[in-house]
Amino acid sequence: MRTASSVSSLLTVVVVMARIPAALRARRLIAILHLLERDTELSLNAIAETIGATPAETAADLEMLSCCGIGEFSDALVPLYVEDDESTVVVFGDLPSLDRAVRLSCAESQALVAALQAAGYPDDDPMTVKLLEAAAPQIDPEMLSQVVRTAASPAGEVLRTVSLALEQKRRLEIVYHGVGRDEARRRVVEPMELLSDRGSWYLEAFCLEAASLRTFRVDRIREARMLEEPVSERELTPAGTAFAVAGLPMATVRLEPGEAVSDREWPGVRVIETSPDGGVTVEVPYSGTGWIARQVAARLGRAEVVDPAEVREAVVKLVSLRTVS
Repeated sequence: MRTASSVSSLLTVVVVMARIPAALRARRLIAILHLLERDTELSLNAIAETIGATPAETAADLEMLSCCGIGEFSDALVPLYVEDDESTVVVFGDLPSLDRAVRLSCAESQALVAALQAAGYPDDDPMTVKLLEAAAPQIDPEMLSQVVRTAASPAGEVLRTVSLALEQKRRLEIVYHGVGRDEARRRVVEPMELLSDRGSWYLEAFCLEAASLRTFRVDRIREARMLEEPVSERELTPAGTAFAVAGLPMATVRLEPGEAVSDREWPGVRVIETSPDGGVTVEVPYSGTGWIARQVAARLGRAEVVDPAEVREAVVKLVSLRTVS
């Protein structure tokens, strides 16, 4: 029988697992835990087929699980081993309590919704779908689904095309519908940078027609086609931000002690007061109430909008969509 003390087994685990991305490895380990039952013998090949891995990869996963715990051979270790012929998995004790599907609390769902929106995930992305499935029983899935889908999301195909052109340093032909224009216009651009700002994606590119740098909001690009021509070598520096904060309205937000304040999460933020307990009051520029309402909701009650009223109302409306009375 194989045990956690076997040096050769551990070396096998390290070699096999090193080839697998950490996120995929974690998902597989959790999936395996859901398949195990106390005091049973299971087919290694059956487990491998269920999780979509090879028997060798699955054996390495199981070896890793057998090492999880506190102290060698303690009761806190995951009680399993793989037979020498690698055909059978033996479980001989109590397992971690994963006897039910993962469920998110109301607060966790709110935070993940805001994070997905800020990261630019479209509403049909598998991550978003899984979030809806994992919502806590007391949360109405329809309500949560509505919250996810109210945020501006990137057009998937357009975003992929833009990203590919940026990576391969090729020109793009886009059909863009600018704000205040009656119809979309076709133009050729040389992509320079892709930015995610306030819940939306922006392309910064050199526009051949305008002969200057322009910023295009991705969800306003109706079509995008990568061309064969490479981009030109230009001595231009991207702005690094979708738009300047100068002239934007300001919201005053009070953050509880321990809440981090960074320009990455709150572009243009400025601390205006620090309380004795470590809490801070900040001013944050915003161009629309949707983005800043999601940022506040993501703090799970540890951020409060002081003013203006329109932002406070936006937060109340957003949270009300996510919470069942």
